[in-house]
Amino acid sequence: MPRDELDLRAILQPVYEWKDHSRFVEVIPVQTGWLVNWGHYEDLGAKKFIHGSRVYRDEAGVRRRLADAVLSFTKRPSDAQDALTLLERTGGLPHHRPAPLKDPL
Repeated sequence: MPRDELDLRAILQPVYEWKDHSRFVEVIPVQTGWLVNWGHYEDLGAKKFIHGSRVYRDEAGVRRRLADAVLSFTKRPSDAQDALTLLERTGGLPHHRPAPLKDPL
């Protein structure tokens, strides 16, 4: 895929963010797919601690990680389902085509 067909603008805000008290899961489009970060805030949001992050090439992986992260925080399957429903109600993830991966060494 030619570089001029890729959208390489900097992303300043997550395209989707789930929050529950001080816990969060955020989804950010990046050049190679979707970056999903999860973690918690302290000091009224002044400090952000990322528990994990992962890049997914497709939306199915993003949805699975979103549900898994919410479930790990709340221990309630209904909260994970609510997070997925909220994602759909807000229009889902915007169209995003990841750049091809480089050949392994």
